[in-house]
Amino acid sequence: MNLGLDGKRVLVTAASKGLGYASAKAFLANGSRVIISSSNNENLKKAYESLKALGEVYMVKADLTKKEDIDNLFSEVNKIFNGLDVLVYVTGGPRPGKFMDLNDEDWIRASELLLLSAVRCAKHAANLMKEGGRIIFSASVAIKEPMEDLVLSNVVRISIAGLVRTLSKELGRKGILVNAVLPGLILTDRVKELALNRSKREGKDINDVIKDMSKDIPLGRLGTPEEYANVILFLASNLATYINGASIPIDGGLLKSVF
Repeated sequence: MNLGLDGKRVLVTAASKGLGYASAKAFLANGSRVIISSSNNENLKKAYESLKALGEVYMVKADLTKKEDIDNLFSEVNKIFNGLDVLVYVTGGPRPGKFMDLNDEDWIRASELLLLSAVRCAKHAANLMKEGGRIIFSASVAIKEPMEDLVLSNVVRISIAGLVRTLSKELGRKGILVNAVLPGLILTDRVKELALNRSKREGKDINDVIKDMSKDIPLGRLGTPEEYANVILFLASNLATYINGASIPIDGGLLKSVF
């Protein structure tokens, strides 16, 4: 099936590992031209080296908590692509912890990481896009159902839902579609690392730990980065031309809420 992604100009942030990397790989496999970014230069180079055989890919180092880095990132995007068709906004998670354990600096950094960076990236992307452009935010199921010990993510990420609904109205009038995906438990290297640490701490086999992590998921397993990337591709494709302002869970049915 032709998804209409051949030759599309795509920027994927936080793409050196995990969900961002899987998304970049999927776009390249469908003929898109892709720029990947990350704050970690070593990881970014490794990702670039592994992706360049798949198609036209470029890398730009950028720390999304720094305005000047975001400004430079989109300046480079415009130099390379002379415009932009798709922004896939992915970012790492903030510090875990309970409410009473966090200080002002934690909240400020989380706001810079999860809100201000999204606002800045969206504004730059919208200025580079024409009718048919797509902005896809990656948030978390935590914006619908708060997760234990993830207070910063629970509170700050919910702003993405408001941003998506607002931009879908403003930018929709220009033909730019704005949506979000809400990943649940996806088996990235980071999740594998957490499972391994827990297995050592509790003296359990790592497969048993992962099985325990999956117990509340109706499908009985964690998702894969490729399954996540497939939803990103769908939202960017010519199959999703009338989806605007949506926040789509990718969680195997983990969420219990109706809305």
